[in-house]
Formats: sequence, structure tokens, C-alpha cells
Amino acid sequence: MADGHEPLPTPPDTLELRDRLLCAAVLVFDRKGYAAASVREIAEAVGVTKPTVYYHFGSKEGLLVAILTEAQREFAAVVAAGAARPGTAQQRILALCDDIYRLFEHNVPMARVAHAIMFGPPEAVPAFDLAVFEAGFVGAIERIVADGQAAGEIRDVAPREVALAIGGILQGCYERQLHPSLKPVGPDMLGRLLGLLFEGISGPHAPRERTRQ
Repeated sequence: MADGHEPLPTPPDTLELRDRLLCAAVLVFDRKGYAAASVREIAEAVGVTKPTVYYHFGSKEGLLVAILTEAQREFAAVVAAGAARPGTAQQRILALCDDIYRLFEHNVPMARVAHAIMFGPPEAVPAFDLAVFEAGFVGAIERIVADGQAAGEIRDVAPREVALAIGGILQGCYERQLHPSLKPVGPDMLGRLLGLLFEGISGPHAPRERTRQ
């Protein structure tokens, strides 16, 4: 192609047209960035005209909102299933984080698009509440931690602080999948890093530092 990139793969014919347009849009937005992507290129990848795209989504922003809505739906389903899983609090948290990591692992282009929009220029943000991803995850972890505290499995600490610490580890792991220069850590390493959080890293004689207020 003239821009030096390989042609985009054609979405499978077995998908419904709307889903094929979404798949093509994810690939184009991931490759070129949302601002530089064109509706024409997305339409050509599927073999339709621009009016067809506008008929289904209204605009390029409508396409992006549909992508983010689908991503949020899948994410929320994984979080809900993980939060309802039986087991100890630690088992449930480890399994939920593993499920989310694997969701990102199988949807790297979509994750890159969402990540670029969330941390890109504010003017590029569409009419979509990107905070719903963190809110859903943090809320689920808080509930699991509260269950663990009620069962005597977790000491008396603020559930939100635990959720943010776990989210930080998970984010650091899945973000390594978003750039080819970073080596992914994999779900096993994610589990070991979370294990460090549960076990603590201070030795029996380590001096305790006062928490800054």
C-alpha cells in the first residue's frame, strides 16, 4: 500500500455486517489512530460504501462509541462472573484478575484503541464514560475484599485501597501487551505479583515506616 502498511485483514463473512464494520474499525483505529482514521478506509475494508457505515453508526464517533460500548459490555460480563465466583477472597481476586488479563490478551487491538482514547488529548474523547471500566473493577474487588474481611481472611484495611493496589498491578501487566517493545509478563507472573501483595514483602525484622497523612 502507499503508506507502507500491509492491507487490513478482511473481517470474516460469517459475521453480521455491523460486527464486520466494528472489527474493521478497531483495526483501522488501532493502526492509524482515531483522529487520522477515515470512514472511507473502514468501509473499503469491509467492501461497502461510506453511506452504509453512516447508516449503522451515524458518524466516525458513533463507530468509536459502539466499539467502546461493546468492550465495556464484555468487560462487565467478565467482572460480574468473577465477582460471583465461589472460593476464598484471595482465590476469587486471583481468578478475576486472570480472567481480565486474558480478556485483554485476546483483544489487544481494542484495548489499544480504548487506552489511546482514555489517555489521549481530552478533545478526542467521545461521548462515552471511560471511567466505567475502572469503576466496575474497583467495585467488584471492594465487594470481594469486604467478603474476605467478614470471613476473617483479610485484615481490617480499606477495601478501596486494596482494590486500587490490585488494579495497579493488573494494569501494569496488561499494558505490557500494548507495545511490541515490552515483553508481556503472562498470567502466571500476574498471579505471582498479586501473591506478593497478599503475602507482603517485609521481613520479620523490617522497620515499619509511618504512613504519610
